Amino acid sequence: MRICISIRIESTKKLEKLRPVLELTESTPVEVNLTQLVKTEEFEKFIPLLAAELEDYLQDRTSHVKVLITPEPGIIERLLNLLDYLNVERVVLKLPDSTDVMFDTVDEASRYGVKVVWKMPRSKIQQVNELANEIAPYRLRLALDVASRRSVREFTRDMLYAGGYVEILHLDNKKSGERGLPIFDEKGLINYAKIFKVLRCIQYDKDVVLNYKPQYYALYRRDVDLSYAVLHSVGSTVLDEKTKRFIESVLKEVMNVEY
Repeated sequence: MRICISIRIESTKKLEKLRPVLELTESTPVEVNLTQLVKTEEFEKFIPLLAAELEDYLQDRTSHVKVLITPEPGIIERLLNLLDYLNVERVVLKLPDSTDVMFDTVDEASRYGVKVVWKMPRSKIQQVNELANEIAPYRLRLALDVASRRSVREFTRDMLYAGGYVEILHLDNKKSGERGLPIFDEKGLINYAKIFKVLRCIQYDKDVVLNYKPQYYALYRRDVDLSYAVLHSVGSTVLDEKTKRFIESVLKEVMNVEY
């Protein structure tokens, strides 16, 4: 499992403000969130300049680019040109309602050597197999958001439904309706020690992305280190046996069978 961090870029003029956190997190892979920037004229006009500046700041640390908008031909073309400049192979997009749009987007991205990862809303998680059959199972890749789930049990159920299609998990904490908090916030509602135990138990080995609000970026270094420490501490303890039994009980719900 690989721990990544997410940074939000709303303007090329604000890149300099990100330098401290990027230096602090050293070689940690980075998700570049361009959701706001991609909607501006600046994005279309300065694609080569933006690519050059991102390379300067990130130095080949870009894991993938995230643009949470419904795919539109014009924007997708400009976005794929940027990914080509950056030599980045994955993009996270908002899942559209139309499977035809999904198929066309995946097909267009493949011409650039780019893999599309769809941000999967909780309401559509049980449609995974249907979507896979529409666009071909080997082409379906998903990103899930942990904090949008109501409990560890619901998250575990969704992971079991989605099977091997999940390629990226976004992690943040929440309290009183606020999102984007550090995952180890003592007042946060989500127990990420349990989440990590579940991930190790189901042998999830793809990316997890710490997805904080900008005011918490300074805590990325600490939480990357803590995350790896928690992951490495997961072994054959009594608590881990409880985790296995918990997953087995959730699996019964998913499969609707008795063991």
